[in-house]
Amino acid sequence: MKNKTKDKIIFFLVGFVLGIGLVTFSWDGLRKTTKKLKDVNVREIAENTLATTRQWTHKRRQVTEDFAKGIKAVSGKNFGTDGQLTFELYRNGTFVIDGESGYAWQKSDSYRDSAVIRSTHALPATYKISVVVGDINYGLENISGLAQDPEYAEGPKNENGCYLIAITDTPPTGHHTNTWWHEHRKVVIDVDNNVWGHGMPNPIFMVYFDRDNKLMSYAGEQNKWQRNWVNGTRYKLGAWYRIEVEKTRKEYILSVLSDTGKLLKRASIDLKKVWNADEHHKDYFVIGDPHENYYQGSMKIKEITIAHN
Repeated sequence: MKNKTKDKIIFFLVGFVLGIGLVTFSWDGLRKTTKKLKDVNVREIAENTLATTRQWTHKRRQVTEDFAKGIKAVSGKNFGTDGQLTFELYRNGTFVIDGESGYAWQKSDSYRDSAVIRSTHALPATYKISVVVGDINYGLENISGLAQDPEYAEGPKNENGCYLIAITDTPPTGHHTNTWWHEHRKVVIDVDNNVWGHGMPNPIFMVYFDRDNKLMSYAGEQNKWQRNWVNGTRYKLGAWYRIEVEKTRKEYILSVLSDTGKLLKRASIDLKKVWNADEHHKDYFVIGDPHENYYQGSMKIKEITIAHN
């Protein structure tokens, strides 16, 4: 009787795993299959199935850093609920997080420094990054009168800005010039004030890089992607914004909202069109002043949320 009961239980589990009703087995075939699977750890299968079921009961799993506690910014230091964020600082670039103001104040006293917060590990296959940023102070007046740097052919005289959200194909550890970023960015929402007048004044650019690593920007007034450098929207001095990049299984979605949630501009792009958006290259998140040969000013970050779809 015990053997018959055991057989019935095993038959049921096999049918559950393989899908009863979808595949028709003969009685002999099922018995042979059961014999091959008799050493399967039934408890392990049950626990894994339960864990998967629990994940599907939640639309998202997320971690949020709201800078409510003071943090000493040290290059390479992990922080956040699960150590999901990391500082990358170079040449005295810094974040001031006092635990009282409720924000991280990214300060760049020299265009030769850099200071970013990045994701510690690669992001999951699908995700949503959301940051609340404001008091952006990266105007051209901050670099007015600077001499050309003898070490770098580019910068610092022509451009000033910061990354609100950048997604790269490699973890951005250490220091980098703009050349490195141009080779590794997938999508970006950034500020770039410039002497050529592209998107000015106070432009927020919404950008992806195509399969040939050529820049495509979203023209906010025409609501379409263009190859030339056009702003998606503009920021106001002293104002706060919620900036988002979401990755689904099919596309990236870039959004700029007010801090109260009013949508200002949104654009999406098929993953098939994006530089290194494939199974061979992971995604990493970056915010701050990324360049050691550009950008001098400051910005404030109230919140960083990484949600796993």
